[in-house]
Amino acid sequence: MTDFHVDEFARLLKKLPPHLPISDAFEDTLLAHVEDRWPTQRLHMTTWFEAQATKGSGQYTRETPNISAKTTYNRLQSPYGLMWIAEALGVEEELLQKAAAEALAAPRRSRSAVIRKHIPWEMIAELAEPKMSSSWIRLRLGPKLGRARSFLKSSRRTKR
Repeated sequence: MTDFHVDEFARLLKKLPPHLPISDAFEDTLLAHVEDRWPTQRLHMTTWFEAQATKGSGQYTRETPNISAKTTYNRLQSPYGLMWIAEALGVEEELLQKAAAEALAAPRRSRSAVIRKHIPWEMIAELAEPKMSSSWIRLRLGPKLGRARSFLKSSRRTKR
């Protein structure tokens, strides 16, 4: 199964259109009353994925940086961001509409899980991989990702 470094996935997201019809309508339906929101989900998602490679800040502080786009996608609690990523990468309109309809009917805290049920990481990775340039780092699950995580842990220990 394919995984990407969060920075490389964020670079791909930056190249995608900032506004798309289904994800914009989905977000507007849920956040029409909210004034203080991200200007685009592209900005929101690129910022979020880039920040994962750090220890974060404030309420988003974490002990160990996360370098896995797959892990970030699977933990993401932004149904609007998940919908935008899927639409921007080219998920079929019918599937997007079905996921959006079910997410809108679900309790607020379950919406991201509902979207991932229809649009799992494997589908996102399959659509993203051809769009990634050959010079980008691709992490494969297994030894390479394990070595990268071990490196991060060991470098954290030596900096103390």
